[in-house]
Amino acid sequence: MKPLDPSWWIEAWNRFWFAPGSPRNLAAARITFAAYSVWVLLSRNLAEMSGLPSVFWSQVGASARWRYLDFPGHPDLERVLVWITAMALLGAMVGVLPRFSCFLSGLLLYHLAPLESLIWIPHPYARGLTISVIALLTLSFSPCGDCWTLLPSRRDKLSAERSDYTWPVRLLQLYLVEIYFFSGYAKVVHVGWKWASASNIRNWMLWCTEEEQIRVFHTLGTWIADRPLACWSVGIGTLLFELGLVTALFWKWPRRVLVPLVAVFHLGILLAMNLVFLNVPQLLVFVDWDRVVAWFKLQPQLEA
Repeated sequence: MKPLDPSWWIEAWNRFWFAPGSPRNLAAARITFAAYSVWVLLSRNLAEMSGLPSVFWSQVGASARWRYLDFPGHPDLERVLVWITAMALLGAMVGVLPRFSCFLSGLLLYHLAPLESLIWIPHPYARGLTISVIALLTLSFSPCGDCWTLLPSRRDKLSAERSDYTWPVRLLQLYLVEIYFFSGYAKVVHVGWKWASASNIRNWMLWCTEEEQIRVFHTLGTWIADRPLACWSVGIGTLLFELGLVTALFWKWPRRVLVPLVAVFHLGILLAMNLVFLNVPQLLVFVDWDRVVAWFKLQPQLEA
């Protein structure tokens, strides 16, 4: 059988990571992650966190401070770093020294992102910029500036497809899929399959719709909580989405079906549970941008 042949696995590995890819998809990933990151960065006041009284930093250990070079009492310096980061992200968006801009902004976000969370939880993760840091650094080591740049590169932007355009996009997709997969994995391992039970989903719906600090929408959540079948559907559907999205890495039809459904799924979570997943725009990394460009080019011809 082919799966028992080592050469089959080597070929599958190379096909997954190094199949000929499009410079448009890589450039679109650069624009997507840079635009998302600058939006999250400017929507927060990270610099002022450094200026909070020392009591707010009392639970932040020395290892965390040195790991991220985050120390209290330097708000002016942090403001300068925020604006440098914002300018680097804008450079990555429009294609001005894109690889350098991605590298610089990724390093600075590694330092800035924990400022939002270290003073109240012991880690900097899941606050909106976790994936951005590793994604921007990944892009900085790829030819992400060969297409859709303000300053044209010396090489032919739309030259023949190359493997160099594939592995970075695959890595970015992998970063996103891991969020869902390990979320589903944690539910199954720590709670069990009963996590998807109607009673558990009902409890979550009622808690999220009655919690005053996050309550905005409450109609859909209470409607689901009153219907066991709807609760079962939400629980089972959640596990299917989270554990099944990994298939989008390997096959086209899950990318075309599951990825849009996951975006709709997050909209439902927002309306039912008042929980926002900020990384939803990053799902655009699964889009085939050659098809999008071809579709827009076809429209004027059809109208004519």
